[in-house]
Amino acid sequence: MTRAELLAWLEARRPAPPEALRASLAAGITDAALTLPEHLADLGRRTLARVASRPDGERELALDLLAADAFITYAFEAQAEADVTGLADLAERVARGAS
Repeated sequence: MTRAELLAWLEARRPAPPEALRASLAAGITDAALTLPEHLADLGRRTLARVASRPDGERELALDLLAADAFITYAFEAQAEADVTGLADLAERVARGAS
């Protein structure tokens, strides 16, 4: 999925995220040869890993933590839209840290 395709998908979400979160999400999006749910889950894991790598970080990491949560939440939303029967498999992959 391309960055442009993912940004368009996110723009269609309702309710729309607050502007600061929307900008944080957009800043983290890259192209990836993954399905939409896998791509979003991967972005969430990478964002969370970046937060976890800064144990001395404080409030400045709050927006990144919210972005990680949003990416994972959107991964489940995208999976439910594509094929609800794949939700359990996605949950297992997210828990294992795999795409």
